[in-house]
Amino acid sequence: VSLSLQPRGQHPRYYRGPYRASHEDDPTPAPAQSVVVYVEDVPAPTEGWPVPADPALMRQRHDRFVPHVLPVMRGRTVSFPNDDNYFHNVFSVVAGDRFDLGRYGEGDTRLQTFQDPAVVVVRCEIHPGMKAFILVRDNPLFTIPDAGGRFTLRGIPSGTWSIVLWHPMRASLRRTVTIRPGEPATLDVSF
Repeated sequence: VSLSLQPRGQHPRYYRGPYRASHEDDPTPAPAQSVVVYVEDVPAPTEGWPVPADPALMRQRHDRFVPHVLPVMRGRTVSFPNDDNYFHNVFSVVAGDRFDLGRYGEGDTRLQTFQDPAVVVVRCEIHPGMKAFILVRDNPLFTIPDAGGRFTLRGIPSGTWSIVLWHPMRASLRRTVTIRPGEPATLDVSF
């Protein structure tokens, strides 16, 4: 996957009160690491898709959500630890599972389980520049490319499937791929 994005400026700060400390900036992830690649409409096995028992992780670090984009399986819990030495209030009111985890400080963690396949926009009530995306999927056939844009999807059954490349600031791209038993399939995409 190759993706070209224009850099954006720093968001304005809502509050610079006494609980706020100075911090170092984390590097911005490579553009391809904000893309989710997933297989659409794969029928579930008879016993259903297994949901990982361990929570997925979306940290609050240096006034950012890390990672910026997180795909999860429907029914999975996400842990939101606060690594900053000031308060955050993680919430979402757009689509999917709406939630508000309340204000909590450094070292504290809150959990949220996502049941509704959707794009969940995650924000911080205290710091409006903080924004992330959780893409809740109904099957486990998804991945995020590495910094070089490479990705591998394993466990796709034989057949012809729609592969979707989703980015929070771009339109989704849909490509058709035919999977044959014992043969790898390759997909090169730019957008």
